[in-house]
Amino acid sequence: MPPSPARWYGRLVSGWESLRESYWFLPMLMTLGSAGLALGIVEIDRSSSATWAARLPWIRDAGPDGTRAVLGAIAGSMITVTGVVFSVTIVALTLASSQFGPRLLRNFLRDRGNQLVLGSLVATFLYTLLVLRAVGEEGSVPHLAASVAVLLATLSLFILIYFIHHAASSIQASSVIAAVTLEIEQKLPTLFPESLGDDAPAPSPEHAAALEALDADGIEIASAWEGYIRFIDPDALMCEATENDLVIRLRRRPGDFVAVGTSLARIGPRARAGEAAQAAVRGAVVIGPQATAVQDLAFLTDQLTEMAVRALSPGINDPRTAIACVHRLGALIATLADRQMPSPLRLDPAQRLRVMAPSADFEEVVARCLDPIRRYGGTQTEVVLAVFEALDEAGRRTLSPDRRRVLAGHAAEFHESFVSGPPSKRDLDRVQAVHGPLVARLERQGSAV
Repeated sequence: MPPSPARWYGRLVSGWESLRESYWFLPMLMTLGSAGLALGIVEIDRSSSATWAARLPWIRDAGPDGTRAVLGAIAGSMITVTGVVFSVTIVALTLASSQFGPRLLRNFLRDRGNQLVLGSLVATFLYTLLVLRAVGEEGSVPHLAASVAVLLATLSLFILIYFIHHAASSIQASSVIAAVTLEIEQKLPTLFPESLGDDAPAPSPEHAAALEALDADGIEIASAWEGYIRFIDPDALMCEATENDLVIRLRRRPGDFVAVGTSLARIGPRARAGEAAQAAVRGAVVIGPQATAVQDLAFLTDQLTEMAVRALSPGINDPRTAIACVHRLGALIATLADRQMPSPLRLDPAQRLRVMAPSADFEEVVARCLDPIRRYGGTQTEVVLAVFEALDEAGRRTLSPDRRRVLAGHAAEFHESFVSGPPSKRDLDRVQAVHGPLVARLERQGSAV
């Protein structure tokens, strides 16, 4: 029986993400398109009458030698500018890696602006080169194709102007932070549902019994590869579990590193967990050399956290960038404060437990965002005040006493870290004036719910 489309979906998503992050894919497509365009327009020139050439505004009086000179100049300039663009890109990547961290190189490589600039210049070069070969020695001149080459060269001039502006603006801290934040906003609707008013349902006695039976009579599925889990196909797991009446408990989640032999999941009962079922479960987990943001919110939040920590280091000493990262992380925490965390339980249409997948909770997300900043910036007044502001806004968004206690706990930890500085009296007064009312609001609102 051929594999179901659901089992291919994870690999398609992972493969597309790899292409999306590559610097060569879009330029290659544009280059191949330019080659097809050149061959097509040259063929139109050969099959059409030459009387229309007198009306062309650019090279209507040019013979083979003149056309060849124009096309040669265009091709030479395009490959030269391409080298300059490549050099500027390498410099931008070097600066970004040292200033913001190597994790953020991914954002520069997947930037559509950089890819379009490189693709348009290389495509124009290849198009001109192919048209140049079509210029005959005996008066055969592809006028239309040569005119298009001049048009593409003119467009490339404006693209070069755009690239100079784009390269200068893309390495600014504000632009990098905004790009990461935009990707987080795009991922949130798929990773976290909108507010439903209640917490995720707890396992019922039937679900607990199914998990106990799985622990007693199950098989561990070991990883056959080493790397990071990039994607887990939930449809494939649900399909396999439903078809074979299985229960699957995932041991790992996207973003985790696994070695060969590491347990990925436990499936049962043993009698129905044959080789085909084990292969299907193993195939639903896509493993690659690096993590991706497809199903891993921490992959994106870690970029902002790392950027903030680097900005707080003595070598860079840029607290304003760290505060900007705190603002963005605070907005994320406030957004998640009134959203339901995904339930680890996955049920079939008959409400029978089929898959149990570990998922991040609110406390874990907040800790991963703020703990590194507290360790490296907990003694800086402006950073602490920015964190307090973020915690206060998140506290206003949530109706959950448990989540408010999490926020109050982080406020206390930041306060303790700041006081141990030791700070000056004026800085201490500023922090105390914010910390006391913040904790009181969180505790009062939590007890009022």
